[in-house]
Amino acid sequence: MLRLWGLCATLGLLVGYGGSIAAQECIDGMDNNSNGFIDLADWYCKTWDDNDESSFHSGVSGDDANAPAALDCWFDTNSGSGDDGCSIHACCGLAGPCPAELDAAHFDAGSCSVSQQCVDSCAPLTRTACDCFGCCEICTGPAGCVDVFVNPVISPNCTLQTIGDPAACRRCVQDSTCLGPPKHIFINGFDAAPVGPLTEALRRATR
Repeated sequence: MLRLWGLCATLGLLVGYGGSIAAQECIDGMDNNSNGFIDLADWYCKTWDDNDESSFHSGVSGDDANAPAALDCWFDTNSGSGDDGCSIHACCGLAGPCPAELDAAHFDAGSCSVSQQCVDSCAPLTRTACDCFGCCEICTGPAGCVDVFVNPVISPNCTLQTIGDPAACRRCVQDSTCLGPPKHIFINGFDAAPVGPLTEALRRATR
């Protein structure tokens, strides 16, 4: 019965992903960018259906396409607030003044509260050391530990090599109302999901 449940759950996940999960770089069991980290242990993989292990872009069609004035949940690999109730201006989380290129004309510091629907929908998806909008504490290299927007809508040129450059990786202040699990230092990539029967069944199905 357990094997049957595991198979059904795996098939359900494959169908839910349109049958294409085997192609997703962040669950293929390979070190696609040759940096020594595989899948969710890699800094660049934010979730199983992330299809770009070499940058903070997800590689998922339709993702990372928000306007700066309407950030939604960064971890659900789609753009738009329709399924999560999240919509805030990028400058709500920016450390420092709001630059013109982030649509400063539409920034209202008094409209930065996050809805309860957003918290309920997005916080469970958000990885450790990050908030719901892609402001993450990263501790790597000579830059030490810094809070930066790795969300490509705000920092399109941010990489692990440019973490120390605030022009490439914009500094941010995490939204304390919409955080991932208790914070751990983001030094070896996002924490991988706990290994269990479903996780193993999913991995076997994609190899």
